[in-house]
Amino acid sequence: MTPREDLTPLINFDTALTRCVQVIRGVCTHPLPDGKLRRFHVDTRTAPDLVKASLSQEAPAICRSGVLTPDHAIRTKNAMVYIESVPEDDDSLKMVVNQATDAFKENYHRYFQQASSKESDPKDPGFYPLLFLVAGIGLIALGVTRKAARIAADIGEHTIRTKLSAYALGEYIPISDSHVFDMECWSLQQRKLESFSSLPLRGQVAVITGGGGAIGFGIADRLLTAGAAVVLSDIDESRLHKAHALLSEKYDGVEHIVFDVTDYNSVEKGFEEISREFGGVDIVVPNAGIAHVSRIEELEPEKLDQVIAVNLKGTFTVIKAAIPIFRRQGTGGNIVVISSKNVFAPGAAFGAYSASKAGAHQISKIAALELAELGVRVNMINPDAIFGDEKVCSGLWELVGPDRMKSRGLDPEGLQDYYCQRSLLKQRVLAEHVGNAVVFFASDLTPTTGAALPVDGGNAAAFPR
Repeated sequence: MTPREDLTPLINFDTALTRCVQVIRGVCTHPLPDGKLRRFHVDTRTAPDLVKASLSQEAPAICRSGVLTPDHAIRTKNAMVYIESVPEDDDSLKMVVNQATDAFKENYHRYFQQASSKESDPKDPGFYPLLFLVAGIGLIALGVTRKAARIAADIGEHTIRTKLSAYALGEYIPISDSHVFDMECWSLQQRKLESFSSLPLRGQVAVITGGGGAIGFGIADRLLTAGAAVVLSDIDESRLHKAHALLSEKYDGVEHIVFDVTDYNSVEKGFEEISREFGGVDIVVPNAGIAHVSRIEELEPEKLDQVIAVNLKGTFTVIKAAIPIFRRQGTGGNIVVISSKNVFAPGAAFGAYSASKAGAHQISKIAALELAELGVRVNMINPDAIFGDEKVCSGLWELVGPDRMKSRGLDPEGLQDYYCQRSLLKQRVLAEHVGNAVVFFASDLTPTTGAALPVDGGNAAAFPR
């Protein structure tokens, strides 16, 4: 390889990679005929030889010269996009990526029109790129599922190394466009891609805080069923690992990360790590929460501070950390805040929890006002009496349950039945019901933001008003 003298390694590699994947993922997101957005997962390859290749004089030719075998085209397209600079400001980076992507789409449309003249009605393979070689970073691959992104990255990585070996010996001669077209648009090849089921949240990435608890687990299960990839977050590693292990038995597409919602730097770094792994974020569920039982007269200020730090400040930090990602992607998104029945119907000796949740609810409504210009919807869910089960219990009810049982002379089963019978519908509320509500909001089925949806079996005192 011959290095380009005008290109040098990036100083802050992780930051540049984070920004690039978010922008690339956003630029390549596009509407389908039914009006829904096609979003992508991302896989990156940053081995030293790939970074070196991205800074070489051969890089543009590597990207232009097509696939090694026609069978690869349905996974990677017949060319890569070369990004030869990573500007430090987001607007300039978006311009660079947009220009390069538009050029790719124009060239690919021309290739399709020329090669398709011999067929009566070949199926449009889509003109968006799936592989980017970025100077100083390496390879960034896209796919509608995590598996598809990994396959594209594997092929792209092998393709770059094979072409470099060819250049070392002499010249690389690509396959003709007509041969690639015949394979790419062959109906049996296209059927491989059509085999992906059309799930409502396919291609989307969701982050759930408080992911080790009952509600977080139920939300994750429903989002995964709807096709999203899910990242569970919690500060309690043992609970987090247990929830992750249980979900991994059923789904391929769930990861976990430890961060502290009371520490903005921790949250910000967590979101950056998630972006480097998945490409960005589409659904954010601030769910982490703690409680403390005490009447105001006995409530210690330090305990109040602790509850506010998790429930109110923790909601703020998570929303704040997500905003730069939504802004770089430019494709909208959903924030679904797990609020509480106590916002509208607080309880005695539960002031710290009720007040902190009310504050989180209010800042969520403000976020709905401020983020609408980005196409980001912010809605709240008000659950009540979510107990969990023997696999994943509720940390909140582990704390408040004994006091509630003692005051009413009930056992655990009796307490759950008490809350069930207290509701208008006389129905036990489960974590999966909260998850269904999150999926509803995240699916953009209605043009709604700033709403509060009770999931409590019906509680007249807690009707939003």
